[in-house]
Amino acid sequence: MAFLRFLQRKLDGEIVFREPTSGEVPAYAILSHTWDEEEVTYQELKKGKDKSKTVNKAGWRKIQFCAEQAKEDGLEYFWVDTCYIDKKNAVELGTAINSMFRWYQNAARCYVYLSDVLKPNSRADDQRAWEEDFRKSRWFTRGWTLQELLAPRLVDFFGLERKRLGSKLSLESMIYEITGIANNALRGNPLLEFSIRERKCWAEHRNTSVEEDGVYCLIGIFDVSMVLNYGEGRGKAFKRLEEEIHKLNKGVDFEQFAVRRNLLLFPEAAQFVAREKELSKMHHRDHIGQRRFGFYRHKAVQYIRRHEEKYTAIL
Repeated sequence: MAFLRFLQRKLDGEIVFREPTSGEVPAYAILSHTWDEEEVTYQELKKGKDKSKTVNKAGWRKIQFCAEQAKEDGLEYFWVDTCYIDKKNAVELGTAINSMFRWYQNAARCYVYLSDVLKPNSRADDQRAWEEDFRKSRWFTRGWTLQELLAPRLVDFFGLERKRLGSKLSLESMIYEITGIANNALRGNPLLEFSIRERKCWAEHRNTSVEEDGVYCLIGIFDVSMVLNYGEGRGKAFKRLEEEIHKLNKGVDFEQFAVRRNLLLFPEAAQFVAREKELSKMHHRDHIGQRRFGFYRHKAVQYIRRHEEKYTAIL
């Protein structure tokens, strides 16, 4: 991996930079969050001498949380994007963004810190007390957090006061309702199992502070690499992304074969829900060549939604 750089919590609680020289990557935790004012930067931590100003910044709270939670999980090293990347170095920034998905994928644990969700001092299992804030959290609207949800195997959610809300697994149903992301994707199935269009839909209502990042945040979702060109605009960036996707798929332009569906002509379809197990079984049978199978139309609609660039004409 490029730019091996971690934060380490020493035995006395001090947090320091570590750049392994052996090439071996230690087990590490990783933080997922939304950026706010007063984040701690790479330059501030790199200096390492006078931390009096740094530790008083609001962003230090998240770094300290990640360090302490990692310790509880038996991890000495952790990774936080605000102070991991030297944004003043264009080469480093480009390499980091192209490898970001893998960094989250290879983390031993991922901690999602939701600064806009407060879990009150009530019964530990009283989910109703914070569920509304969880559903409306800004974290679910940001472009970069999509890969931070999908890439890691173990994801734990925490509220403002560092209280654990649950895991990606235990909160799966609610996350599906919020994001529309298939359960199998949340459970770690390879993203290549999901259609190009479906993966694009996952990011449809997400936004980024910089317009090109709305495209660059999808690099890992589609397993491609791109040279960053801030200033090119979202349109040109998206066109380049599609070119890379088509190269990966041997130049096949799936979109030109798709028959556009219009579910507005089929209003009851919005209420249809097919079981995840059934859809997976259908896809498996089709994949191995057993393409003659019957199903009720609500299952057909769900199957079209997931695999439409291949099957709409047939169905």
